[in-house]
Amino acid sequence: MPNEKGWYSKDEVLETGLPYYIPASKRWTHEPYPFAVLLTKSRCREFGIPILSSGNEKPSGFRYAAAAGTGTDDKTYRYYPLYDRTSVFVSGELSMNILYEHEIMGKLSAGN
Repeated sequence: MPNEKGWYSKDEVLETGLPYYIPASKRWTHEPYPFAVLLTKSRCREFGIPILSSGNEKPSGFRYAAAAGTGTDDKTYRYYPLYDRTSVFVSGELSMNILYEHEIMGKLSAGN
């Protein structure tokens, strides 16, 4: 169960089997999607494509945040959820140029 901020522990992330991005090594743990745009809740909101407020939208991946919990006793919840917004970028509704490198998994090809 995520904490009050919606962040997950490593055990919870591993249970999902979903990939997570490790900024220090600039890599995904595994790439189950040939191409995906995975955004945080705040980036989804920034681009006008927010996650479902009902809580029914599940993460498609996670990003590790080494500094999470700094200044608190909570060092367990260091993974924040990422949500799939691939279709918006593949369709051209939004430009891929506005994305950060860590928000993209895989490579866009003619088949994506």
